[in-house]
Amino acid sequence: MAKLLDNYIFDDRMRYESHHLVYCYAAEEEPVLIGGFLGAAILCVRLINSEEGERRGIPLDIESEQTQGSLFTSYEQEVIADDWGHMYAEIHQLNDAYIQLTVSELGLSDLCPNMRQLSIAMNMTTRYMQRLVVEVFHEHIWEYEWWTIPFARWLFNAGHAETFRQRILTTDWMDPAMVNAFAEPHNLTNEPTFIFEGEDAEDIMRRYWEWLWESVRKRAAESPDAEQQLAQTREQILAGETSDRCVEDDLRELPTDTQKLFRKWMTRWTAFVTDKLAATALDSFPEQQRQTRVEQVLFPDATLTCPEPNRYTQVRDYIHDRSRYDEVFLDYYNSHTLNDFCEQLSRMFGWYVNPNSLGKSLKRKKK
Repeated sequence: MAKLLDNYIFDDRMRYESHHLVYCYAAEEEPVLIGGFLGAAILCVRLINSEEGERRGIPLDIESEQTQGSLFTSYEQEVIADDWGHMYAEIHQLNDAYIQLTVSELGLSDLCPNMRQLSIAMNMTTRYMQRLVVEVFHEHIWEYEWWTIPFARWLFNAGHAETFRQRILTTDWMDPAMVNAFAEPHNLTNEPTFIFEGEDAEDIMRRYWEWLWESVRKRAAESPDAEQQLAQTREQILAGETSDRCVEDDLRELPTDTQKLFRKWMTRWTAFVTDKLAATALDSFPEQQRQTRVEQVLFPDATLTCPEPNRYTQVRDYIHDRSRYDEVFLDYYNSHTLNDFCEQLSRMFGWYVNPNSLGKSLKRKKK
Protein backbone atom coordinates (compact mmCIF):
# COMPACT_ATOMS: atom_id res chain seq x y z
CA MET A 1 0.00 0.00 0.00
CA ALA A 2 2.86 2.39 0.73
CA LYS A 3 3.72 2.38 -2.99
CA LEU A 4 0.17 2.81 -4.19
CA LEU A 5 0.80 6.18 -5.87
CA ASP A 6 4.33 5.74 -7.15
CA ASN A 7 4.99 6.90 -10.72
CA TYR A 8 3.68 4.45 -13.29
CA ILE A 9 3.64 4.49 -17.11
CA PHE A 10 0.57 2.88 -18.68
CA ASP A 11 1.62 3.45 -22.28
CA ASP A 12 2.91 6.23 -24.51
CA ARG A 13 -0.27 8.24 -23.94
CA MET A 14 -0.96 7.84 -20.24
CA ARG A 15 1.07 7.79 -17.05
CA TYR A 16 0.60 8.47 -13.34
CA GLU A 17 2.96 10.94 -11.70
CA SER A 18 2.89 13.44 -8.83
CA HIS A 19 -0.54 12.16 -7.78
CA HIS A 20 -2.05 12.95 -11.19
CA LEU A 21 -3.25 10.71 -13.97
CA VAL A 22 -1.69 12.33 -17.06
CA TYR A 23 -3.43 11.61 -20.38
CA CYS A 24 -1.84 12.90 -23.59
CA TYR A 25 -4.76 12.76 -26.00
CA ALA A 26 -3.14 14.86 -28.74
CA ALA A 27 0.47 15.77 -29.44
CA GLU A 28 -0.23 19.45 -29.96
CA GLU A 29 -2.51 19.80 -26.91
CA GLU A 30 -1.82 20.10 -23.22
CA PRO A 31 -2.40 16.75 -21.47
CA VAL A 32 -5.42 16.21 -19.24
CA LEU A 33 -4.44 15.99 -15.57
CA ILE A 34 -6.77 14.02 -13.32
CA GLY A 35 -5.81 14.71 -9.72
CA GLY A 36 -7.45 13.80 -6.44
CA PHE A 37 -8.91 10.44 -5.56
CA LEU A 38 -10.45 9.93 -9.01
CA GLY A 39 -6.99 9.63 -10.59
CA ALA A 40 -5.88 7.24 -7.83
CA ALA A 41 -9.01 5.11 -8.26
CA ILE A 42 -8.43 4.72 -12.00
CA LEU A 43 -4.82 3.75 -11.34
CA CYS A 44 -5.92 1.10 -8.85
CA VAL A 45 -8.52 -0.52 -11.09
CA ARG A 46 -6.21 -0.49 -14.10
CA LEU A 47 -3.65 -2.44 -12.06
CA ILE A 48 -6.02 -5.03 -10.54
CA ASN A 49 -4.84 -8.60 -11.16
CA SER A 50 -1.55 -7.48 -12.70
CA GLU A 51 2.04 -7.98 -11.62
CA GLU A 52 2.38 -4.25 -11.05
CA GLY A 53 -0.78 -4.23 -8.97
CA GLU A 54 0.48 -7.11 -6.88
CA ARG A 55 3.81 -5.32 -6.37
CA ARG A 56 1.99 -2.24 -5.15
CA GLY A 57 -0.27 -4.24 -2.86
CA ILE A 58 -3.53 -3.56 -4.69
CA PRO A 59 -5.87 -6.41 -3.70
CA LEU A 60 -8.17 -8.33 -6.00
CA ASP A 61 -11.20 -7.68 -3.75
CA ILE A 62 -10.98 -3.94 -4.27
CA GLU A 63 -14.77 -3.59 -4.12
CA SER A 64 -15.04 -4.75 -0.51
CA GLU A 65 -15.77 -2.11 2.11
CA GLN A 66 -12.79 -3.11 4.23
CA THR A 67 -10.36 -2.98 1.30
CA GLN A 68 -11.63 0.37 0.10
CA GLY A 69 -11.28 1.75 3.63
CA SER A 70 -7.61 0.73 3.58
CA LEU A 71 -7.14 2.28 0.15
CA PHE A 72 -8.71 5.53 1.36
CA THR A 73 -6.31 5.66 4.30
CA SER A 74 -3.28 4.89 2.13
CA TYR A 75 -4.28 7.56 -0.36
CA GLU A 76 -4.65 10.21 2.34
CA GLN A 77 -1.29 9.35 3.87
CA GLU A 78 0.40 9.84 0.52
CA VAL A 79 -1.29 13.09 -0.55
CA ILE A 80 -1.31 14.91 2.80
CA ALA A 81 1.80 16.89 1.80
CA ASP A 82 -0.15 18.27 -1.18
CA ASP A 83 -3.04 19.24 1.15
CA TRP A 84 -5.40 16.78 -0.49
CA GLY A 85 -7.51 14.09 1.10
CA HIS A 86 -10.10 16.44 2.62
CA MET A 87 -13.51 17.44 1.32
CA TYR A 88 -12.85 20.89 -0.15
CA ALA A 89 -9.61 19.91 -1.89
CA GLU A 90 -11.16 16.77 -3.37
CA ILE A 91 -14.22 18.65 -4.64
CA HIS A 92 -11.99 21.10 -6.48
CA GLN A 93 -9.82 18.30 -7.90
CA LEU A 94 -12.90 16.43 -9.13
CA ASN A 95 -14.41 19.59 -10.59
CA ASP A 96 -11.15 20.44 -12.36
CA ALA A 97 -11.04 16.94 -13.84
CA TYR A 98 -14.56 17.26 -15.24
CA ILE A 99 -13.79 20.68 -16.72
CA GLN A 100 -10.63 19.41 -18.44
CA LEU A 101 -12.47 16.42 -19.87
CA THR A 102 -15.27 18.63 -21.17
CA VAL A 103 -12.90 21.12 -22.78
CA SER A 104 -10.94 18.27 -24.37
CA GLU A 105 -14.17 16.56 -25.50
CA LEU A 106 -13.12 13.39 -23.70
CA GLY A 107 -14.96 11.00 -21.44
CA LEU A 108 -13.77 8.94 -18.50
CA SER A 109 -14.05 5.90 -20.76
CA ASP A 110 -11.10 7.27 -22.73
CA LEU A 111 -8.99 7.02 -19.59
CA CYS A 112 -10.39 3.67 -18.55
CA PRO A 113 -11.85 1.81 -21.55
CA ASN A 114 -12.72 -1.30 -19.51
CA MET A 115 -16.32 -0.60 -18.45
CA ARG A 116 -16.17 -2.93 -15.45
CA GLN A 117 -13.02 -1.27 -14.17
CA LEU A 118 -14.47 2.19 -14.80
CA SER A 119 -17.61 1.28 -12.83
CA ILE A 120 -15.48 0.15 -9.86
CA ALA A 121 -13.41 3.36 -10.02
CA MET A 122 -16.55 5.52 -10.08
CA ASN A 123 -18.09 3.63 -7.15
CA MET A 124 -14.87 4.01 -5.17
CA THR A 125 -14.73 7.73 -5.89
CA THR A 126 -18.38 8.18 -4.89
CA ARG A 127 -17.87 6.31 -1.61
CA TYR A 128 -14.75 8.29 -0.84
CA MET A 129 -16.46 11.64 -1.47
CA GLN A 130 -19.44 10.58 0.65
CA ARG A 131 -17.09 9.66 3.47
CA LEU A 132 -15.39 13.05 3.32
CA VAL A 133 -18.72 14.88 3.32
CA VAL A 134 -19.94 13.00 6.39
CA GLU A 135 -16.66 13.80 8.14
CA VAL A 136 -17.45 17.49 7.71
CA PHE A 137 -21.23 17.58 7.97
CA HIS A 138 -21.73 14.55 10.25
CA GLU A 139 -24.64 12.14 10.53
CA HIS A 140 -26.92 14.56 12.42
CA ILE A 141 -27.62 18.28 12.28
CA TRP A 142 -26.82 18.80 15.97
CA GLU A 143 -23.38 17.32 15.42
CA TYR A 144 -22.71 19.86 12.67
CA GLU A 145 -24.46 22.94 14.09
CA TRP A 146 -23.34 23.21 17.71
CA TRP A 147 -25.93 24.12 20.31
CA THR A 148 -26.44 27.85 20.85
CA ILE A 149 -28.54 29.70 23.42
CA PRO A 150 -31.42 30.35 22.99
CA PHE A 151 -33.11 27.57 21.04
CA ALA A 152 -34.57 30.07 18.54
CA ARG A 153 -31.07 31.14 17.49
CA TRP A 154 -29.87 27.55 17.15
CA LEU A 155 -32.98 26.65 15.14
CA PHE A 156 -32.50 29.59 12.78
CA ASN A 157 -28.81 28.82 12.23
CA ALA A 158 -29.47 25.10 11.84
CA GLY A 159 -32.22 25.78 9.31
CA HIS A 160 -29.73 27.59 7.07
CA ALA A 161 -27.04 24.97 7.60
CA GLU A 162 -29.38 22.08 6.85
CA THR A 163 -30.31 23.44 3.43
CA PHE A 164 -26.70 23.34 2.25
CA ARG A 165 -25.94 20.20 4.27
CA GLN A 166 -28.68 18.13 2.64
CA ARG A 167 -27.64 19.24 -0.83
CA ILE A 168 -24.06 18.12 -0.38
CA LEU A 169 -24.99 14.91 1.47
CA THR A 170 -27.16 13.86 -1.49
CA THR A 171 -24.85 15.03 -4.28
CA ASP A 172 -24.22 12.70 -7.20
CA TRP A 173 -20.44 12.93 -7.45
CA MET A 174 -20.55 11.57 -10.96
CA ASP A 175 -22.60 14.57 -12.10
CA PRO A 176 -20.21 17.33 -13.27
CA ALA A 177 -22.84 20.07 -12.88
CA MET A 178 -23.55 19.16 -9.25
CA VAL A 179 -19.85 18.96 -8.44
CA ASN A 180 -19.29 22.34 -10.06
CA ALA A 181 -22.04 23.88 -7.93
CA PHE A 182 -20.17 22.97 -4.76
CA ALA A 183 -16.79 23.96 -6.19
CA GLU A 184 -18.30 27.42 -6.72
CA PRO A 185 -20.75 27.64 -3.78
CA HIS A 186 -21.52 31.34 -4.35
CA ASN A 187 -23.88 30.11 -7.07
CA LEU A 188 -26.02 28.29 -4.51
CA THR A 189 -28.95 29.83 -2.66
CA ASN A 190 -29.21 28.96 1.01
CA GLU A 191 -32.75 29.69 2.17
CA PRO A 192 -33.65 27.78 5.35
CA THR A 193 -36.46 25.25 5.33
CA PHE A 194 -36.54 24.18 9.03
CA ILE A 195 -37.07 20.60 7.90
CA PHE A 196 -34.30 18.34 9.15
CA GLU A 197 -34.10 15.20 7.05
CA GLY A 198 -34.18 11.96 9.02
CA GLU A 199 -34.48 13.74 12.38
CA ASP A 200 -37.32 13.64 14.88
CA ALA A 201 -38.30 17.05 16.25
CA GLU A 202 -38.81 15.68 19.76
CA ASP A 203 -35.35 14.12 19.70
CA ILE A 204 -33.73 17.41 18.66
CA MET A 205 -35.50 19.25 21.50
CA ARG A 206 -34.58 16.58 24.02
CA ARG A 207 -30.90 16.73 23.08
CA TYR A 208 -30.87 20.52 23.27
CA TRP A 209 -32.59 20.42 26.65
CA GLU A 210 -30.11 17.88 28.05
CA TRP A 211 -27.22 20.07 26.92
CA LEU A 212 -28.84 23.22 28.34
CA TRP A 213 -29.89 21.76 31.69
CA GLU A 214 -26.55 20.09 32.29
CA SER A 215 -24.78 23.43 31.95
CA VAL A 216 -27.38 25.08 34.22
CA ARG A 217 -26.91 22.44 36.91
CA LYS A 218 -23.15 22.80 36.81
CA ARG A 219 -23.36 26.57 37.26
CA ALA A 220 -25.91 26.27 40.07
CA ALA A 221 -23.72 23.78 41.90
CA GLU A 222 -21.11 26.50 42.32
CA SER A 223 -23.54 28.51 44.48
CA PRO A 224 -23.90 27.87 48.25
CA ASP A 225 -27.68 27.92 47.75
CA ALA A 226 -27.98 25.71 44.69
CA GLU A 227 -31.76 25.24 44.87
CA GLN A 228 -32.51 28.95 45.06
CA GLN A 229 -30.08 29.51 42.22
CA LEU A 230 -31.87 26.87 40.15
CA ALA A 231 -35.25 28.43 40.89
CA GLN A 232 -34.08 31.81 39.63
CA THR A 233 -32.43 30.22 36.61
CA ARG A 234 -35.66 28.41 35.69
CA GLU A 235 -37.39 31.77 35.40
CA GLN A 236 -34.62 33.10 33.18
CA ILE A 237 -34.70 30.00 30.99
CA LEU A 238 -38.45 30.18 30.59
CA ALA A 239 -38.29 33.83 29.54
CA GLY A 240 -35.31 33.43 27.24
CA GLU A 241 -35.99 30.05 25.66
CA THR A 242 -39.59 30.76 24.72
CA SER A 243 -38.75 34.00 22.92
CA ASP A 244 -37.65 34.41 19.31
CA ARG A 245 -36.85 38.13 19.49
CA CYS A 246 -33.19 37.41 18.74
CA VAL A 247 -34.12 36.37 15.18
CA GLU A 248 -37.31 38.34 14.51
CA ASP A 249 -35.60 40.74 12.08
CA ASP A 250 -34.07 37.85 10.15
CA LEU A 251 -37.39 36.01 10.04
CA ARG A 252 -39.08 38.91 8.28
CA GLU A 253 -36.80 38.32 5.30
CA LEU A 254 -38.10 34.76 4.82
CA PRO A 255 -41.17 33.58 2.87
CA THR A 256 -44.43 33.44 4.82
CA ASP A 257 -44.63 29.64 4.77
CA THR A 258 -41.10 29.36 6.13
CA GLN A 259 -41.92 31.80 8.92
CA LYS A 260 -44.99 29.76 9.81
CA LEU A 261 -42.95 26.57 10.08
CA PHE A 262 -40.46 28.34 12.35
CA ARG A 263 -43.35 29.51 14.57
CA LYS A 264 -44.67 25.96 14.77
CA TRP A 265 -41.26 24.81 15.97
CA MET A 266 -41.24 27.52 18.64
CA THR A 267 -44.77 26.71 19.79
CA ARG A 268 -43.84 23.08 20.24
CA TRP A 269 -40.56 24.03 21.90
CA THR A 270 -42.35 26.36 24.35
CA ALA A 271 -44.59 23.51 25.48
CA PHE A 272 -41.60 21.16 25.68
CA VAL A 273 -39.31 23.41 27.71
CA THR A 274 -42.13 24.52 30.01
CA ASP A 275 -42.91 20.93 30.82
CA LYS A 276 -39.23 20.12 31.40
CA LEU A 277 -38.72 23.09 33.71
CA ALA A 278 -41.73 22.19 35.78
CA ALA A 279 -40.58 18.58 36.00
CA THR A 280 -37.16 19.65 37.28
CA ALA A 281 -38.85 21.87 39.85
CA LEU A 282 -40.95 18.99 41.14
CA ASP A 283 -38.01 16.58 41.10
CA SER A 284 -36.02 18.85 43.38
CA PHE A 285 -38.43 18.26 46.28
CA PRO A 286 -38.79 15.23 48.56
CA GLU A 287 -41.02 12.43 47.32
CA GLN A 288 -43.84 13.25 49.69
CA GLN A 289 -44.08 16.78 48.26
CA ARG A 290 -44.43 15.66 44.66
CA GLN A 291 -47.85 15.43 43.11
CA THR A 292 -49.15 12.70 40.84
CA ARG A 293 -48.38 14.17 37.48
CA VAL A 294 -51.07 15.00 34.98
CA GLU A 295 -50.85 16.21 31.43
CA GLN A 296 -49.93 19.87 31.20
CA VAL A 297 -52.71 21.95 29.71
CA LEU A 298 -51.97 25.40 31.17
CA PHE A 299 -49.00 27.42 29.92
CA PRO A 300 -47.50 30.86 30.55
CA ASP A 301 -48.71 33.66 28.34
CA ALA A 302 -47.30 36.97 27.21
CA THR A 303 -49.61 39.04 29.41
CA LEU A 304 -48.53 38.17 32.95
CA THR A 305 -45.12 37.60 34.50
CA CYS A 306 -44.73 34.33 36.38
CA PRO A 307 -44.53 34.75 40.17
CA GLU A 308 -41.19 34.49 41.93
CA PRO A 309 -40.44 31.21 43.78
CA ASN A 310 -42.40 30.77 47.04
CA ARG A 311 -44.11 34.17 46.75
CA TYR A 312 -47.67 32.93 47.29
CA THR A 313 -49.18 36.38 47.43
CA GLN A 314 -47.92 36.84 43.88
CA VAL A 315 -49.37 33.45 42.92
CA ARG A 316 -52.74 34.42 44.38
CA ASP A 317 -52.70 37.70 42.43
CA TYR A 318 -51.64 35.85 39.28
CA ILE A 319 -54.63 33.49 39.58
CA HIS A 320 -57.00 36.42 40.14
CA ASP A 321 -55.67 38.48 37.22
CA ARG A 322 -55.48 35.66 34.72
CA SER A 323 -58.93 34.36 35.59
CA ARG A 324 -60.35 37.69 34.49
CA TYR A 325 -59.40 37.22 30.83
CA ASP A 326 -58.45 33.55 30.33
CA GLU A 327 -61.56 31.34 30.31
CA VAL A 328 -59.57 28.12 29.88
CA PHE A 329 -57.48 28.96 32.94
CA LEU A 330 -60.53 29.88 34.98
CA ASP A 331 -62.40 26.73 33.96
CA TYR A 332 -59.48 24.53 35.00
CA TYR A 333 -59.20 26.34 38.32
CA ASN A 334 -62.89 25.83 39.08
CA SER A 335 -63.15 22.23 37.86
CA HIS A 336 -60.03 20.58 39.31
CA THR A 337 -58.60 19.80 42.70
CA LEU A 338 -56.11 22.15 44.28
CA ASN A 339 -53.41 19.49 43.94
CA ASP A 340 -53.93 19.19 40.19
CA PHE A 341 -54.10 22.94 39.81
CA CYS A 342 -50.86 23.42 41.78
CA GLU A 343 -49.11 20.92 39.55
CA GLN A 344 -50.17 22.92 36.51
CA LEU A 345 -48.83 26.06 38.17
CA SER A 346 -45.56 24.29 39.04
CA ARG A 347 -45.07 23.34 35.43
CA MET A 348 -45.92 26.86 34.28
CA PHE A 349 -43.75 28.71 36.79
CA GLY A 350 -40.80 26.31 36.86
CA TRP A 351 -40.86 25.93 40.66
CA TYR A 352 -42.84 23.76 43.07
CA VAL A 353 -46.16 25.31 44.12
CA ASN A 354 -47.14 23.77 47.45
CA PRO A 355 -50.92 23.17 47.67
CA ASN A 356 -50.98 23.81 51.42
CA SER A 357 -49.18 27.12 51.12
CA LEU A 358 -51.32 28.28 48.21
CA GLY A 359 -54.51 27.10 49.97
CA LYS A 360 -53.69 29.20 53.02
CA SER A 361 -52.98 32.24 50.85
CA LEU A 362 -56.27 31.84 48.99
CA LYS A 363 -58.18 31.55 52.29
CA ARG A 364 -56.62 34.75 53.58
CA LYS A 365 -57.85 36.52 50.48
CA LYS A 366 -61.40 35.33 51.08
CA LYS A 367 -61.42 36.84 54.57
